Amino acid sequence: MTYQTTITSKGQITIPKTLRDALRLHKAHRVLLDFDKARGEIKVKSSQDFLTIAKRIKVKVKMDPVKARDYMEKFYERN
Repeated sequence: MTYQTTITSKGQITIPKTLRDALRLHKAHRVLLDFDKARGEIKVKSSQDFLTIAKRIKVKVKMDPVKARDYMEKFYERN
């Protein structure tokens, strides 16, 4: 589908509600703009913040943070 929007005097555009809903965008949500210079196209992608991604990481072995730091100090060199 193609949607038309207008650029404001401040260089801003409004993403139509249908697209915001499809991309699950909300107020203050960050988006990625991918510019293809050869085609003269901009693609809008939903950007996931670090905490959203981190919540999906599954830890195999739960470890005490102090023990984890001690382990790292013992086996990894600082540069």
